[in-house]
Amino acid sequence: MPMQLGRMLKRQYTADANQLSDQLGATDYPPLIVQNLSKQYKGGVWANREISLTGNSGEILGILGPNGAGKTTLVRQITTELLPSSGSIHVMGLDVVREPNRVKSQLGVVPQEATLFDYLSVYQHLKIFAKLRGVKPRESGSVAERLIQELELSAHRDIEVRKLSGGLKRRVLLGIASVGRPSVMVLDEPTTGLDPQSRQNLWSLLRRARESGAFILLTTHSMEEAEALCDRVGIIQDGKVLALDTVANLRANHSFQFKVTYFVNDSAGEPITLLGSDDQELVAKMKEMGIRQFSLGSTSLEDAYLDMTGGLEGLDGSDG
Repeated sequence: MPMQLGRMLKRQYTADANQLSDQLGATDYPPLIVQNLSKQYKGGVWANREISLTGNSGEILGILGPNGAGKTTLVRQITTELLPSSGSIHVMGLDVVREPNRVKSQLGVVPQEATLFDYLSVYQHLKIFAKLRGVKPRESGSVAERLIQELELSAHRDIEVRKLSGGLKRRVLLGIASVGRPSVMVLDEPTTGLDPQSRQNLWSLLRRARESGAFILLTTHSMEEAEALCDRVGIIQDGKVLALDTVANLRANHSFQFKVTYFVNDSAGEPITLLGSDDQELVAKMKEMGIRQFSLGSTSLEDAYLDMTGGLEGLDGSDG
């Protein structure tokens, strides 16, 4: 590895022993505290407005919203890439503005857009970053091999990353973020470009990280991902958090808790959905209308999202 590359990696990702020792005292704090966070860009555009949230150990917190909602701006402030206009962020008790290097040592990050080192193999990436995240040199190889197995990258172990597909590169980035078992992981749409099986494998890895006590902040476009993976979901639009709760509570707090879906004259085509607060009333409505075939169920996260935002533009509708 060229000396210049080594120095660059070291500057970005290492923390000396004194820093790591100091951070042990921060473990009594919640993994993430965001208070009244706002970000205004030049020209007066507000990307985030008065966002407040707290992350808990052993939790996956999903941030759901369309393109332009302010999700990536929120992530970039948490990871110290952007300075807030106002408000505060603390990671493991550390102020991200005042102590950015110490914060970085606590984070595992998968940005929405990231550049890997074209001529390094998958194994080389994971082994190098394992060392830089504090894994003992003699153990870095086994850590890299474990991550390669978990991410199902064995067939690509010795391939230069420039030859990998976009989805495979996302897996490598997740492996890098997982190295050293960070206390806080921040993932900006990590399943972008992944096929369904690869996405399931990635979910399994994140669940294991959660079980080990990590806090994971996950931005996503996918309703399916939010419902299947997240302990709580924040719905964000126009830079504001409209709601933040468990999926079950978001459904329960929805104006209507039940829905019935049917087709006109039992024919194919676009289904019609009616919402209601009482399932028996919906069944009675179907009988009054002479509808013989219909499906009845609880409203979904998508229904709650629609109620709060008024549309699904910019979301992955196929995952609904």
